[in-house]
Amino acid sequence: MQARGLSTKKTATVAALFLLILILFSSLSVSAEAPDPPLISGGKAAVLYDKTHQKYLVEENGADMLNTSTSAKIMMGLLACEMLGERLEDRVTVTEAMLSEASGYSMKLKLGEQITVKDLLYGAICGSYNDAAYVLAHVAAGDSQKFVTAMNERAAELGAKATTYTNPLGYPDSAGMITTAYDTLKIALAASENALYMEICSALKHSVPETNKSDERQFYNRNHLVSSAANAAYYNASCKGMNAGFSGELGGWSIVTLVLDDGAEYVCVLLGGTESEDGNEIYAYDSVNTLVNWACKTYNNYTVFPAGAQLGTTEIALTGLSEGDAPYIIENDLTVYVPTVGSSDISYSIDLEKDLRAPLEAGTEIGKVTVTANGEKVGEGRLLLKESYEVNTVMLVIDTLGSYTKSRAFIATLICFAILLSGYLLSRKWLRYSPRDKYRRY
Repeated sequence: MQARGLSTKKTATVAALFLLILILFSSLSVSAEAPDPPLISGGKAAVLYDKTHQKYLVEENGADMLNTSTSAKIMMGLLACEMLGERLEDRVTVTEAMLSEASGYSMKLKLGEQITVKDLLYGAICGSYNDAAYVLAHVAAGDSQKFVTAMNERAAELGAKATTYTNPLGYPDSAGMITTAYDTLKIALAASENALYMEICSALKHSVPETNKSDERQFYNRNHLVSSAANAAYYNASCKGMNAGFSGELGGWSIVTLVLDDGAEYVCVLLGGTESEDGNEIYAYDSVNTLVNWACKTYNNYTVFPAGAQLGTTEIALTGLSEGDAPYIIENDLTVYVPTVGSSDISYSIDLEKDLRAPLEAGTEIGKVTVTANGEKVGEGRLLLKESYEVNTVMLVIDTLGSYTKSRAFIATLICFAILLSGYLLSRKWLRYSPRDKYRRY
């Protein structure tokens, strides 16, 4: 009886353990599901684009026509960098015409002040100062309207067909200062490739030396994602530059940032952003940070094959080697970008060239390997021969003879030989047939 009781307890324990394992596996399966993108509550439109792998991760009202708000300053800054990038040390004398249209956030430039193009670029892009932007517009194009025309032309070149600018700053204009999140992304992607623009918009602060009209000035980046000087609540170490600003109820907040994470780059765009009634909390920044953190947490790089890894062997003709003796390797690290959580079914397929023949040098490309995750192509790599292969003379002779016997020339030669042989045999027979033989038949 005692033994039977122990057996029952053991059985119960095993059953409990088995049930626990099932529960654990069940919970693991649930947690392994890739999370959906977060909902956007702090703006009218948002897109999150994986620049490295060229695909959208989040698209929320990306084609909706909205007021540009300060996102226009990305085009202003990019165009100014493109037009004035070779004149950074030039000194500009501020005129009345340059300052006549400027209002709002100001660097406090003074009439007759002499300041370098470089300091004006930092003022307009890093500090987001409106007077600096207008001075740059005059320097680059002659006046602000010509500069705005150039902004519209550049936007069209970049494929931002739904975007229209009426001033360099993004002041909402009921007459048509409009854009879309998709258009803003196209412009931001171009700006992210301009080294000067990215250097300036990513700077935490900038000091302007003393001028003939002003003491030394120092200002901080107004993008709270980049600089914590004004508001540390929204700072994000993964964010590098671009633009953020508010232009009243019509345009709201626009926030655009480049995100760097584990070798991947994203661009996040939010337009029509909102804030609390008292302005103490900026919901637009909360939404952008939620998107950025979701992407950095959800996706990661995964190395499927390291550089030089041998993936298999193949046959090379004319070497004398037995079939499948030639190893091939992958040229570079094959790293793919996949969810760090989720049931990413990673697989690969190999496509090799057919009828490889010596001589071949080590490093010769002979095919490719393609990686897929959940049925979608996520990476590709070149396959190279690991070693060099010389021609085996005996195999070459055999192959040459074999190839010749299958060629048209050989077939034509056989036909000609057959014809000549037939003619020869007929002629021999005719010569043996004499008149005497003819008479003997009768």
